[in-house]
Amino acid sequence: MLNVTIKGLLAHKFRLAATALAVLLGVAFMAGTLVLTATIGATFDGLYADINAGTDVQVRSAQAVEGPVGDVRGPVDESVLPTVQGVDGVRVAEGGVGGYAQFVGKDGKAVGNPSQGAPTLGFSWGDDEALSPLRLASGSPPSGPDEVVADKATADKEGFALGDQVTVLTQSGSKQFTLSGITRFGNVDSPLGATLAIFELSTAQELFGFPDKFSQIAVAADEGISQQELADRITEVLPEGLEAVTGEDLTEEQQSQTREFLGFFNTFLTAFAVIALFVGVFLIYNTFSIIVAQRTKEMALLRALGASRRQVLTSVMVEAFVTGVVASVVGVVIGFGVAIVLRSALAGLGFDIPAEGLTIEPNAVVIPFLIGVVITVLSALFPARKASRIPPVAAMRDIAVDDSGQSVARIVAGAIITLLGLALTALGLFGSSDNGLAAVGGGLAVTFLGVAVLGPIIAPPVAAVVGTPMGWIRGISGHLARENAMRNPKRTSATAAALMIGVGVVACIIVLAATITTSVRGTVDKGFVGDFVVQSNAGFQGGLSPEVASALDQQPDLAIVAEFRSAPAQVNGSGTLVPAVDPTAFSQLADLEVIQGSLSDLEPAGTVAVSEDKLDDENWALGDTVEVIFPDTGPQQLKIVATYDKPELLGPGGSPYLIGLSTYDANSQVQLDSSVFVKLASGVSLEQGRAAIESVTDAYPNADVQTKQEFADAIVGQITQLVVLVYALLGLAIIIALIGIVNTLALSIFERTRELGLLRAVGMSRSQLRTSVRYEAVIIALLGTFLGLVLGLVFGVALVVALGDNGSADLTIPVSQLVVVVILAIIAGALSAILPARRASRLNILHAIQTE
Repeated sequence: MLNVTIKGLLAHKFRLAATALAVLLGVAFMAGTLVLTATIGATFDGLYADINAGTDVQVRSAQAVEGPVGDVRGPVDESVLPTVQGVDGVRVAEGGVGGYAQFVGKDGKAVGNPSQGAPTLGFSWGDDEALSPLRLASGSPPSGPDEVVADKATADKEGFALGDQVTVLTQSGSKQFTLSGITRFGNVDSPLGATLAIFELSTAQELFGFPDKFSQIAVAADEGISQQELADRITEVLPEGLEAVTGEDLTEEQQSQTREFLGFFNTFLTAFAVIALFVGVFLIYNTFSIIVAQRTKEMALLRALGASRRQVLTSVMVEAFVTGVVASVVGVVIGFGVAIVLRSALAGLGFDIPAEGLTIEPNAVVIPFLIGVVITVLSALFPARKASRIPPVAAMRDIAVDDSGQSVARIVAGAIITLLGLALTALGLFGSSDNGLAAVGGGLAVTFLGVAVLGPIIAPPVAAVVGTPMGWIRGISGHLARENAMRNPKRTSATAAALMIGVGVVACIIVLAATITTSVRGTVDKGFVGDFVVQSNAGFQGGLSPEVASALDQQPDLAIVAEFRSAPAQVNGSGTLVPAVDPTAFSQLADLEVIQGSLSDLEPAGTVAVSEDKLDDENWALGDTVEVIFPDTGPQQLKIVATYDKPELLGPGGSPYLIGLSTYDANSQVQLDSSVFVKLASGVSLEQGRAAIESVTDAYPNADVQTKQEFADAIVGQITQLVVLVYALLGLAIIIALIGIVNTLALSIFERTRELGLLRAVGMSRSQLRTSVRYEAVIIALLGTFLGLVLGLVFGVALVVALGDNGSADLTIPVSQLVVVVILAIIAGALSAILPARRASRLNILHAIQTE
């Protein structure tokens, strides 16, 4: 039997090629994702190790608040430095500060795009080389308030030279500095693509809003003093609210936070690899089902000659195992190339990963390999069991039509699985599970599986309806395509199921994206009554200097100028960004639909407005106090003075909290606006208003001036970019599904060789035969598309309902986009049939007729 199995593999190697390709693609993407994240993780690990290499102890605020890109901590008072320096065992101690700083290039544009790429950072220069990863490549350190040092990557890219006058944007405004030096970061020109502007300490303190304060104090120990021993000694003299951590613990903490962040990135990419492999399951199952059906007589003869059921089962499973192993090995190898491509894509977005090679951890090889092999073997299990049950008498008869997919048991099993998947999805969407996302993903997979089980029941009537017009249009070719699609519903549905998954996910995303887009435009149109928005392009790490809003407020053509900024804070034990506004100005530009109290009551520091939903969820009432922990000032008791019903006006996803600028200023050293909303004076045109605004913002290249419509378009554009990325990643699953159609048609043509020969013998032309095969592919594609659209719409509507409380309840079904999906499915089906159709039309009639 082993020899028979080996000969069977060699005889069917081309038939198994498409199966191997499906496994290969999914495994390659998964391996590439794991290698890429391991490479990024190792790069960050090395980066933090370099940064903290000479730091034995760091003194910092003990109060940490979760921010958008890691923990945020308050400052350390300058007076603590002499105390630390006086501790026995301290060789040197230096304070440092950091913050947002962005160069302006010679073309007048802000350097970098931190909202979509690497951050633009500013630091103070440290005198002790052991405590700093900065190494001068040329020039001298900054001295005095008018000098700056730039990282080598930025200097090279922008053409900066020593002695040049360069403009730097900070929260203190736009200012020119003399470039005194160019530095490297350890042994690289830039840390992961970030730009660095380094200033003398007192200058940095002024620019970043830290007068008489440090972000942290770095300490190096005398020889022979351990890190933990020195940390313990420093802890004894520190005032309350500060802590001393060892350099080793600091490095591990930073590396751990990075790994946690990369975990989401890894999960996001891996999800698409899983979808691709899930689609591949149907292709594998279908391929082995067809091969077993084609080899019925062969299997029966083996049984007649004495082969046991176990031997036949083992033979098919060995074929699947070998196919899975070969495909997985090749997939893992190709995955290394995928990792390089993904790394290049990130570099194009501004995240340069300066790794000399790839970091290949065992899990990046073992996990994709095992998953590829296991999926292939399990997918072939049912066809293999069917092969083992072929009786010897089957060698003496033909089985042309398979009706096994029409049983009551299949209907019951499919219905139960589908309902279970829908219930699991509902639990993830509407339940209180901590793993809601996993529940939704699992529910989607189970639902798709349930519909696939029901596929043989659904396929005949749908194929009949879809195929009927083809008979009208193309005559006998169309009728034949319809009958062939209906003849074996299990095969047709299994082939269509692969496409169903890809189309289903695409349809779901189309509905969700269209609904969010409609909601965003409706929210801006109804809730924002201003004329312009001056938006920062500096991302979470930066923003606009308050000087921008102050200068705009002096323009006579502008009636109302309202600043908008956000403070990282901790409320109810979780980190969040709390928006802050001038309540008087903002309430004239945005209608939050205040229910109780008044936004004007936010003016005294120590107050907060809370959304009505949050108020109900927490059983709070107007006048109650809420503890809000700010990084700079620690726990603060804020009094609830107003409630509102439109949190979505306070940024993407909405915010249940709102504070006034007075509360913000009292609790934050960082003074940066993310946006400035503007309403024009009466009688001022949009052109005049834009000119007045740009007369101010021209000096601040990090400011984007947008009309109300452009503001909404920019938000929608970000959604569109994400959707396009998702489509690109889903393209892998769609490709595998189309490979499945090609493979099914090719194998079924091989199976129907005699039948096709007879059709040609009785007068069917080659053109008619090609048309029949193409139309059969179109029917299969439309079946998968129909099922995918139905499921996609169901899941899309469910997601919209689940997100309704967050402002995405304006359900939108983009019919035109869904029609495009159907048209593309028809085209894809027709294209996938080109090669099988050509092969069918070129069959030798006499040879085909005598084929058994």
